[in-house]
Order: sequence, then C-alpha cells, then structure tokens
Amino acid sequence: MNRTSPIHGRSNRTSRNSSTVNKLLRSHSEADARLGVAKRYPWYIWFLIIATFAVVHYILWGFVHNFVDLRVCLGFSPDPLLKIIPYDERWTFVTRDLYVAVLLIAMVTVFYQGFRGVHVPALRWGLALSFMSVLRMATLILIPLCRPTVAPFGPPPLSHMAMVNLYFFSIPWHLFALNDVVYSGHSAAFITLLLATNTWPNFVRWAVGIFLALMIYGMLAMRDHYTVDILLAFPCSYFSDMIAVSILRRLKASRSQ
Repeated sequence: MNRTSPIHGRSNRTSRNSSTVNKLLRSHSEADARLGVAKRYPWYIWFLIIATFAVVHYILWGFVHNFVDLRVCLGFSPDPLLKIIPYDERWTFVTRDLYVAVLLIAMVTVFYQGFRGVHVPALRWGLALSFMSVLRMATLILIPLCRPTVAPFGPPPLSHMAMVNLYFFSIPWHLFALNDVVYSGHSAAFITLLLATNTWPNFVRWAVGIFLALMIYGMLAMRDHYTVDILLAFPCSYFSDMIAVSILRRLKASRSQ
C-alpha cells in the first residue's frame, strides 16, 4: 500500500492554496485587446462620452424620475418571491448608502486606470450606462407600474416636481424615485461595471458580484423592485455593453484609417 508522507501532503495543500490565491489575484490585462478596442483614446472621445453620460442622466434624474412619480401608476406584479422574502427596511443601508459608496469607489477606480493609460474600463462603462439609461427611460415612461408599496390608482408619490436649489436658481432633480420600477437601474449599473472591468483582479470582480447579489436581495426585501425588473436588467445591460464595445471598436478603426 502506498502512503503519502505528511510532508508531501502538506506540500500538496500548500500548492493548492497558493494556486487558489493566484487565481483570485490574477488580472487579465489582455482582455480588452481581445475585444478589438484600443488601449487609449484621445481627449475629445473622453469629453464626448462624459458629456453624453451627463446629459442622459440629467434627463433621467431631473425629468423622467419626476414624471413617473407625478403620474398615477396603474398596477402591480403578483411576484411570488415577495411572498417569501420578508419586508425589512434595514436593507436601505445596502440599497442606498453602500450602493452609492461602492459606485463612487468604482468610478474613482476606472478614472484612476484612465490616468494610468488604461482607458477602456471608464469609457466602456460610461457608454454602456448611457445606453442602458436611455433604454430604462423608455421602459419607465411606457410601463406605468407601481412599486409594491404604492397603491395602484392612488395619489402619486409627488404632488409637484422635485427641485434642487442651486442658490441663484433651481433645477428639476429627483435622484431616487419610487415608481421607477421597470427595470432595475441599481442592478444594471453593477452588471455593466462587471462587463466593463475584465482587466480587474478576479477577487475584486467577485466582491462586486457578491455585493450585486446582496443588493438584489435587499431591493426585494425593501420592495424597491419586482423580480422581473431585476431579470430584465441582465439582457438590457448586456445589450448596452455590446453597443459600447461596438462604438469603441469603430472609433479605433476610424483612427487607424
């Protein structure tokens, strides 16, 4: 009978542990190159993408969110998962506070990568978010669904347009709406982030994925969304990311001509 010596067994375990650590720490610097996009883009491309992002999201947060909370919503979805998951307001810490904090950290990270010469994550994510939000504005306007905690045909959440005072003047601004149901912008923001950050180390992307899963549960527990809203975020995010990659490829091709 062959027996493995204790020293040999420990070395095997050490080898397996180091292999696992290496997999978690591994990054994929060549991932963007395989997509056929450039590593760097000129300043005016950055300006156009950032300007597009700003305009699209001001329309979303300034006007569309106001619109959906000023109108009477017409119905709700009989979601079976909401009968299983208990309502718990404590998940607000995850779905609002941590959501904003993690998004800001991700934004700083992709811009830092940009300053270091890796432009694709920031530009790809910005473009994907812009297209995703355009799709989301269309679904929000066309589908007057009520949030699970809002009564159909009842008084709308807002009686007048929400504004923010900028001292000399006020502008429409409603960052977190109530009846912005179909589809989940929270989920789509992190799905597009995961798609755009192939160059990040594996453990960081796993951490983002785990946070996304926690946030999805929290949104259901808070009755912020129906399950179908979250499911729709996946194909819409993939479609938006495909458009973003296609545009970056075309921009690379036009510069090489």
